[in-house]
Amino acid sequence: MDIVQMYYFINIVECSCNLSLAARKIHISQSALSQFVKNFEESENIKLFHRKNGRLDGLTEAGERIFRYSTEIISKYEEMQNAIQSESAKQQGTIRLGLPSLILRFYFSRILPNFLHSHPQIDIQIIEGGGLELRQKLIAEELNYAILIEPTSLDSNKYEQHIIQMDEYVAFMDKSHPLAQKDLLEWSDLEGYHLATFIKTFITYGLIDEKLKKEKVNAPLTHLSSSWDYLIESMQGTDTVSILPGPIESILDQDKFTMVKFRDFIPFNIWFCRPFKSKSTEVESLVYEEFLKLFYMPVSE
Repeated sequence: MDIVQMYYFINIVECSCNLSLAARKIHISQSALSQFVKNFEESENIKLFHRKNGRLDGLTEAGERIFRYSTEIISKYEEMQNAIQSESAKQQGTIRLGLPSLILRFYFSRILPNFLHSHPQIDIQIIEGGGLELRQKLIAEELNYAILIEPTSLDSNKYEQHIIQMDEYVAFMDKSHPLAQKDLLEWSDLEGYHLATFIKTFITYGLIDEKLKKEKVNAPLTHLSSSWDYLIESMQGTDTVSILPGPIESILDQDKFTMVKFRDFIPFNIWFCRPFKSKSTEVESLVYEEFLKLFYMPVSE
């Protein structure tokens, strides 16, 4: 069974042995999937699936063992492919920079184009994602650098970290919202309201959820998205409060929405991180040093 056939097999199992559903999912014909199962079982003299009324009906004991092997092999194969891409990028002088989309939009939209214009020989690949995902990619050495939200949860003995921007989380709401006229919000003011923020793979969600529990505030986080502009626009005409990073205020439609700060705010601090290395390439050193110069607060941790 080769890699492609393993993908076929795994998808059939994950689709509850529904060949029609699995075929649509991986964009091949149902007959091709059926033929794969038939040919494999006949050539290897083994049954992968039980049958009921001519249809696949769950894995045999042998099928379960082969499924476990297949998922492990596919996982390692994908890990290897990521490693190949990462090593290829290193050898070609490519820098892989991971950062959340919001930070890319508000802090790097001018910096990156100017930097690339001044250094056309440097290839910077932008990897967008949530903070938790990017942290894992940095640890797995799939990134040269990562821009992470505090807390980075990185080992300070293994990673060099510089704070490059300081801000705070704030509350956004419809202009007619009962809390819109407050000068400063207490967390208890949110009691009973539905809240919106980033999805659970973003560090933001964990910080807000922890704060609400600490303050014993009964305000459910029911409206989650990876899109900050959607979270803002979806508040119009509702009592939902979106808790998001302060920089979003700069593009807020003041005719529709209001921003109110918290008295006891959660910091939204941004850190530029890279692993400590005995020796960095010239390109790695140049990019790191130049990026730090572009921010007004290059304070070492």
